[in-house]
Amino acid sequence: MKQTQMWTYICVIFLTLQSQCSACRWLDRYGTVSAESLTLLREMSGQYHENVWVDFPGTLYNLTEKAEVEDQVRFFVLTLDHIINLMDDSEHMNSAQWNLTKVKYFLEVLQRQSSELKECVVQYQKPLKKESYEIGIKRHFRTLKKILKKEKYSAHAWEQIRRAVRSHLQRMEIIANNTKKRF
Repeated sequence: MKQTQMWTYICVIFLTLQSQCSACRWLDRYGTVSAESLTLLREMSGQYHENVWVDFPGTLYNLTEKAEVEDQVRFFVLTLDHIINLMDDSEHMNSAQWNLTKVKYFLEVLQRQSSELKECVVQYQKPLKKESYEIGIKRHFRTLKKILKKEKYSAHAWEQIRRAVRSHLQRMEIIANNTKKRF
């Protein structure tokens, strides 16, 4: 075996292991950042109203839980970006009577989380392809936007959104914890 060929193999193995290690580091930090975002979400308006219900894409999360780590991270990035886009609407939040400082911090935590996850995605060797969950999650968040518009950005509509966001963050945390156990 030529020395150049041997070094090529060593580099490929090293890059593969480095990709797996970065996923592990992300999973170690995910719980802390997720807990912070859930706390801020709760603090922006206090207790969740029990009479608030919104449809949740549980099937997508069930599929994601069984997917490879790379696909899970991509799903998390996509979901976080949709949450950020949905919640970053301070001009329509007047009726919600939320603590806008907490909302701002919440969005900053989500943006930091999303950017860190995007750095992980860049390291993966697997080629990016359009996944079926992208369509489903996009459709779900479009429905949430329609709820806000239909109810004219009322306090009740914003509470539905907050409840849905909490469900998303909680499910992503469960998936991250289960994935961490596999390593």
